[in-house]
Amino acid sequence: MLAAYFNSLHEAVNRRMALVLAGVAVLVAGTFWWIVQLKPLPDGTSMIFLGTNFLGPATLAVPSVFGAEIQQTGVLWLLLAIFAAAPLLTSALEKGWIELTLSKGTSRWKIFLGRFLGGVTLYFVTFLLATFPVALRLWWKTGVGPGPLAIALLIQTLSFAALLSVVALATLPQKGMALPVMAAVAVWFFSPSLARRQQSYYSFFTSHVSRGILEWIYRILPKCSELESMCFAYIRDGKIATWWPFWSTGIFAAAMLGLSLCLLQRKSF
Repeated sequence: MLAAYFNSLHEAVNRRMALVLAGVAVLVAGTFWWIVQLKPLPDGTSMIFLGTNFLGPATLAVPSVFGAEIQQTGVLWLLLAIFAAAPLLTSALEKGWIELTLSKGTSRWKIFLGRFLGGVTLYFVTFLLATFPVALRLWWKTGVGPGPLAIALLIQTLSFAALLSVVALATLPQKGMALPVMAAVAVWFFSPSLARRQQSYYSFFTSHVSRGILEWIYRILPKCSELESMCFAYIRDGKIATWWPFWSTGIFAAAMLGLSLCLLQRKSF
């Protein structure tokens, strides 16, 4: 599995997917570095500006900068990384590649899991590259550490892992990359409206049965929208009000990935 993991990262570099994500990450980090300005005061403290917006002293401003980074890059990075990581899974089942892999005697699930973890790593490392340079600069200048931002990145990584598990399952029919990407994007797209289902859908679905089905769909699918809100809340308050979106999304990701590996192991090629 470890060999498959490193092979997937090597493939991501060779296919330029990792390089594109890294290039965009450097561009995003450079943009935030430029728009976040620190104005030192005679007493040794600093006032922070985000562009022309005055954010206040460091203890208040640094969490605002972290929140702005997550807000501006979170959705973008989820979608970019889905397009970048999906080929790592679809290529593993391409004709020619799969025959060569199976001939080596390595368990299918180990290869697929290694490539899945490679996709998650690709997301996390490039997202870290996009957001942490400014956080480290603020830590150096103000003493306010990047811990809340690191926790927020881990929460966002769980959201991405859940979407990538959808890609993994949708890859098994071997219909190319379009179906897996569309399935993951659809799950992400409906997440906000399902979180606000009373306002979004209850006016259209008035029966108890239809609303019960909506409730179960909400409970089963990953809570991408709520995990993003959890990131903002943790950066702002330093605590998490409810763990429901976190553990329910984790169970979804584990179940989808486990089902994918089980079906792959039993699939006839």
